[in-house]
Amino acid sequence: MEARRIEEYMERIRVLDALEQQAMGLSRMLTTYTDRLQERLEQRVGIEEAAEGIALGSIRGLAEEVTRSVEQKRALVAKCHQLDREMQGVQTVAAK
Repeated sequence: MEARRIEEYMERIRVLDALEQQAMGLSRMLTTYTDRLQERLEQRVGIEEAAEGIALGSIRGLAEEVTRSVEQKRALVAKCHQLDREMQGVQTVAAK
C-alpha cells in the first residue's frame, strides 16, 4: 500500500513537472510574440512619422507654390491694368 502511494505521488510530480515545462514553453512563446509585436509597432511608428514628415513637406511646398502663383497673377493683372491705361491714348488717336 505504501509503495502504491509513493508511485501515485511520483506520478503527480511527473504530471506537475510536465505542466510546468509546458507553461514555460508557452511563456517563452508569448515573450517571443510580444517582442516581435513591439518591434513591428516601433517600425510602424517610424514609418508613420516619416510619412507625416513627407506629407507636411509636400503641403508646405504646395502652399509656397500657390503663394508664388497668386503673386505672379497679381503682378500680371497689375501690368495689364497699366497697359490699359497707357493704351488709352492710342485708342483716342485710332478713333480720330
